[in-house]
Amino acid sequence: MARQETVQHNSSGALRDSVSLSVLESAGADLEDGIQNPSPRAEALVNLSDEGHLELVLPAGEVITGSMAVAAAEKIDELAAEHSLPLLLTLTGVESISRSARDVFSAARSLAAVAVIGVSPVDRVIANFLLGGEVQPCPTRYFSQEGDALNWLRRYDT
Repeated sequence: MARQETVQHNSSGALRDSVSLSVLESAGADLEDGIQNPSPRAEALVNLSDEGHLELVLPAGEVITGSMAVAAAEKIDELAAEHSLPLLLTLTGVESISRSARDVFSAARSLAAVAVIGVSPVDRVIANFLLGGEVQPCPTRYFSQEGDALNWLRRYDT
């Protein structure tokens, strides 16, 4: 797996931490999940917003694997090391989320709350699979509008 990290400055000069997690996979099977993945490269973007919440954008058109989820979770844990932070999770256009990835995401303990964003009925179904079944470790809710999700997350800012 290749990992590219950047540190950016926002307009006020404050540091903004972001990381692009690149998972390089062969055109063959993803052995971990037993899924054929014809895409040679999938990326998940994790960063800390200027407002102080975490952002995780899953790659559209991709199967989210356990290894991708682990890499994203490690960066989230690193960014939220001092205290629990709210997370804005965008899954718009994701093909599917594997069982092992769902297990990783549902085990997250360093988050104050999770707002999941999707725009299509398919996104809602994927979110239901991601969120359903087990009690989530923090308040979690699905939204179709980013503004609504951000308003809801603000109550969990530390």
